[in-house]
Amino acid sequence: MPDAPIVYDLLGRPYEALPVDAPTKAQFDAMAGSIPKPANVVPKTEQPGGAVGGETQRYATEDHSHPRVTSTTVGTIAAGNTAAILFTRAFTAEPGINYSELPASADTTAAPAADTSANAQPTTHKVIAWTKGPTAALPNAPAAAYTGCTLRVWKAQTLGGVFNLFAASVVGTRFSVIAIARSDVSMTAP
Repeated sequence: MPDAPIVYDLLGRPYEALPVDAPTKAQFDAMAGSIPKPANVVPKTEQPGGAVGGETQRYATEDHSHPRVTSTTVGTIAAGNTAAILFTRAFTAEPGINYSELPASADTTAAPAADTSANAQPTTHKVIAWTKGPTAALPNAPAAAYTGCTLRVWKAQTLGGVFNLFAASVVGTRFSVIAIARSDVSMTAP
């Protein structure tokens, strides 16, 4: 009978002889069952305060992605100084809205010469209605989910130190809207 092979540790010291018998099926199954496997569910969105996960038998794969907590939309103000926004994701609670006016063209790299104090006043806005339930962009959204909004937008104009919110039409103004999931309520996707 040949001698058992010598096994060395990382420092080059010999270990005691190891048994060379193959594991039994039961031993193999027990070992295989303890090896973590790829996760088979979508990762959770970020949560207020964070949390340590408790699933020790699953791991995230390299190409996993977390659901978005925001929706960003670019559009143009329509007749009546309004804008109908369709979100790119559904929200379980009324989201926060961040509106920004954009240059007239996505190719604009410098302020136009006519951008003077008379016409360069910022626009201001307010949400006048929410869209709930399925939309063309979100056909499977639940009926109670927030899936869009309508904004009313005005050009602010100074009148001796105060803004005249009804001063000028903003039809054709380009804008960006970011809808953000609130951190004071659950962000589980509806």
